[in-house]
Amino acid sequence: MDTIAETIKFAGFGKKKAMAKQIQMFDDRLTEQGETLLAVCASVKGIKQLYVTDKRILLHEIKGIVSNDERSIPISSISSINISNKLVHSTIEIVSTGNKAIIDDVPAHIALEIKSGIENLKAMAKTSTAPAGKQEKDMFDVADEIRELKELLEDELITQEEFDAKKKQLLGI
Repeated sequence: MDTIAETIKFAGFGKKKAMAKQIQMFDDRLTEQGETLLAVCASVKGIKQLYVTDKRILLHEIKGIVSNDERSIPISSISSINISNKLVHSTIEIVSTGNKAIIDDVPAHIALEIKSGIENLKAMAKTSTAPAGKQEKDMFDVADEIRELKELLEDELITQEEFDAKKKQLLGI
């Protein structure tokens, strides 16, 4: 599942363009920082968004017209990911050493996909038997491949479905 497309789809009437613009802004910023945006979810009201990159989790909360709050948690420091369900919406709680990120009212199917994706990123880092330097290189190789696929998608050389399938394969989802 493409959590970015799903998040835009569930943004609500009149908010889809704004959500797409917000996600694109984050994607551009993260790309400049050498990160690859892998997944996104947002609260039903759109006030909180959770961005998953190849390196970290970024919780963004809109507090006002010019006021925002961001919390960053490196993938390697995440100790648990908990989901609690309320009918069709879920709460995601990501816990790390001395830090916690909580996002409420996320569509349940997107929350499960986010949890699965983060767990796979963590597993990729932990299950490698190679030394730490090699392990980091492998994760960066996957991120580089996803970046290259994204360029092919943007150049319309592959379809969205092909991109999604290959990204899932690379991430082990």
